[in-house]
Amino acid sequence: MPRWFWFGVGVGLLFVAAAGAVKIAMDVRAESLPVYMTVPDWPFTDQDGRTFWLGQTRGKVMVLGMIYTHCPDVCPLITARMMEIQQQVAAEGLSDEVFFVTITFDPERDTPEVLRRYAQVRKIDFRNWVFLTGDPSTIRHLTEVLGIYTERVYVINGTPTRGTPSPSGASVTYLINHTDRIFLVDRQGRVRALLPGSRTEIREAIEKIRRLVRERSAP
Repeated sequence: MPRWFWFGVGVGLLFVAAAGAVKIAMDVRAESLPVYMTVPDWPFTDQDGRTFWLGQTRGKVMVLGMIYTHCPDVCPLITARMMEIQQQVAAEGLSDEVFFVTITFDPERDTPEVLRRYAQVRKIDFRNWVFLTGDPSTIRHLTEVLGIYTERVYVINGTPTRGTPSPSGASVTYLINHTDRIFLVDRQGRVRALLPGSRTEIREAIEKIRRLVRERSAP
């Protein structure tokens, strides 16, 4: 074959390789999820009474939910959705890549012991899931960072009221109105997806988790 023929073949192969590299780069960008905020590396206390820094999840994809154990409706559903996600993550062999974190809105009542019982009743797999309580001001600041609305509603003698309880001798408890949400956090601690909490579609959550897991090798 003449020399010009092989030169043309070489140029053609280079063009194909370049086009392939561009396509791969475009595919990566197309799959990229937005960055909403960064989860701060603050200390909490886990269900065993040990200090747990949120930064300990760096290097893994984190599924983060906030609940309180006295919640009568939404919180058990948030926990149930996270359990389904955990089970699917395990089925896909991704348990070493994904970590689950549940933080209480209600540190006054949700002690480590209460959180452990709450999780044990639901047969939570603690191998890649932690339940956290902590200083009330730290939890309040975290809700602010994450954009979570909370409002304490007192129940006095069975009647809800948004005012501060004052009657002495009355039977007083409280509920917490709050945002219904699950967060997906990447390996750098950045929130990359806001899921609708108790209404989360498991397939959507898993698809986004797969994207974040694949980002390990991304620049």
